[in-house]
Amino acid sequence: MPVLELIKATVETIGSEKINFTDEDLTNRTLKAYKLKGSNFTRVKFCSATLEDTDLSEATLEWADFSDASLINCDFSNAKLFQANLSDAKVEDCNFKGAYMGKADLRGVKLMEVDLSNSKLHYADLRGADLEKTNMEGIDLRWSRYNDDTIWPHEKFDPSAAGALFYGRE
Repeated sequence: MPVLELIKATVETIGSEKINFTDEDLTNRTLKAYKLKGSNFTRVKFCSATLEDTDLSEATLEWADFSDASLINCDFSNAKLFQANLSDAKVEDCNFKGAYMGKADLRGVKLMEVDLSNSKLHYADLRGADLEKTNMEGIDLRWSRYNDDTIWPHEKFDPSAAGALFYGRE
């Protein structure tokens, strides 16, 4: 049985809260309208995948790889994304409210109409990230890195005052 059918069938049978798909490879797959609240997707590869209208709230996505992925209208609220890789991803109309994204790699990510309010991005790499259309109310940026290519919600935003560190080297 293909892995996406397996995921859907398992969730329909036991619900999403106890699902464990650690180390799955979902590269180049499309997940549309999946209800995966509280699921465990540790170290899952979502490289170049498309996730649309998918609920991953409260999910464990530690070390998950979303590089070059398209995330559209997804709910990641209160999810654990420790050391997740979102480099070069396109993220649109997604909710990351209250998410823990410590040490996440967000280099080159493009965030459009994304809610990062009350999320924690400790030590996250924001070099080259486009955060222009992002709700950052209550965000914790302590020790996160940024550079001259990082685009903030508005030109008067001071990332250093929010705890982020300027990192000029590549």
